[in-house]
Amino acid sequence: MRYTAAWMLILGGAMLLAGCGGGAQSGADRVCSANTFTPNYVPQLRRLLYWERFPVTVYFERDENYSDYYRTLALQGFDQWVNATGSVVRYVVVDTPDAAKIKVYFNPATKDGLTSYSYYPSSGRLVSARVEIGTKGDSAIDIRSVSAHEFGHAIGIDGHSANPDDMMYPTYTPNVPLQITQSDLNTLKTAYCNYFIGRSRVAPRPVEETPVEGTIVCPASP
Repeated sequence: MRYTAAWMLILGGAMLLAGCGGGAQSGADRVCSANTFTPNYVPQLRRLLYWERFPVTVYFERDENYSDYYRTLALQGFDQWVNATGSVVRYVVVDTPDAAKIKVYFNPATKDGLTSYSYYPSSGRLVSARVEIGTKGDSAIDIRSVSAHEFGHAIGIDGHSANPDDMMYPTYTPNVPLQITQSDLNTLKTAYCNYFIGRSRVAPRPVEETPVEGTIVCPASP
């Protein structure tokens, strides 16, 4: 499977890390930078986004493409991030779409993955996300890997790594399980750094603004 990465060349200097620290704003409120947890690939991203609090609610669309089997594989992929972060990243599955922050869909026509999200541009605080997981071919390993990769986007990694060893690298070898590396973890920790340095979060300052939309399409290789 191949993930598009043309915009990976956007440099870190152009990226606003307003979400660094889980909502820290600037000056004295900012408690860490892209150099706090290394190695990472923060400079390669468009930006880091973040959820204001965990657990984040997840809903699986019960359409004709849904199955309990796919749901189990998807949750196993999501749980890689839960385990890697020591349960700092947490989610809870809900039964109604109105209660969900992240909505998950399965697509049997493709092996692709897609994540779209709505967020506040001044802070990077996420409002909602939609994850589409391709199930074509029914490979348990690949469905689990795509789920883990897309959940990485849904919890704040707006971009890809240039290192082929990383979970968030734009391509992977079919039937070879993806694993979260230290660079993957450190990149996510930068988005939620207050949780990892033992300091209370700073709530985002109220800002009157309209959320913007972002999408990462992750197409399969031929």
